Amino acid sequence: MIKVIASDMDGTLLNSDIYVTEENVKAIESAREKGIHFVLCTGRMYDDAMSLIHKAGLFAPAICMNGAEIRDEHGNVLLQHVIDKDLARKTFQVLTDLGMYTEVFTDIGPISTNRAKGKAFMIQMFQKLHPDRNLDTITEHVEERFEAKNIHEINDPERIFSNDEMQVLKFISFSADSDVLKEAQKTLNASNELSVTSSFSDNIEITHRAAQKGISLQYYVEKQGISLAETFAIGDNMNDISMLKMAGYSVAMGNAETAVKKLAKFTTTTNDENGVAKAIYEMLKTN
Repeated sequence: MIKVIASDMDGTLLNSDIYVTEENVKAIESAREKGIHFVLCTGRMYDDAMSLIHKAGLFAPAICMNGAEIRDEHGNVLLQHVIDKDLARKTFQVLTDLGMYTEVFTDIGPISTNRAKGKAFMIQMFQKLHPDRNLDTITEHVEERFEAKNIHEINDPERIFSNDEMQVLKFISFSADSDVLKEAQKTLNASNELSVTSSFSDNIEITHRAAQKGISLQYYVEKQGISLAETFAIGDNMNDISMLKMAGYSVAMGNAETAVKKLAKFTTTTNDENGVAKAIYEMLKTN
């Protein structure tokens, strides 16, 4: 019997317009009425994730930054996996040497060393993903993203890595060149101290090796007295694989990467077709 639903956000619970539909909220509430617990499992930082789900009237505990942080339904930090500062410094240098745009997720919020470069790359990325949208609309969306996430700019990265009071939890780094992304993954994976994954085709996400959605989900559900066999996990991309492998009931979105679909036990419709809601209702039929 399923006792916990763990859902990814981008490409899963969120549609292409970056909001949670009423249909998805209703399905989650239907599951809750039957005593099933709901938890978010996202690459986003906590405040960023909450700002999106609160707009839909939804409240939930969250496994954030791919498992680097776990928070309860009141926002209290239950667990953090912090990257060692010397390793963080070396990681940032690798990404910089490859010409990638990088944001550093810290306990005071996300930091960019070059917001202008970040905005330019995001505009390019959204043009690639949404070729039907005009440049002004895309530019406005990117500006809103930077303001909503409250991305700080610190031009000298050493100020981050030499500050003993600031903790580094995650890097997210972008490139439109697949060879650059592969080289970054190969180099960073060589240390065996980091977890390197991605949430879409033009990025990589780097956390402490223990900061994976599956590992953190296991920690979370066992604290509730629940096993992974009693857990429903749903996602669409490579950073969801660890939790989909470990959950007893795994679902891939219709828009998921091929590797994710092959791994999951079930496939639902896309994030623009309320795939989360449909998967939950299917599960409830037999639960």
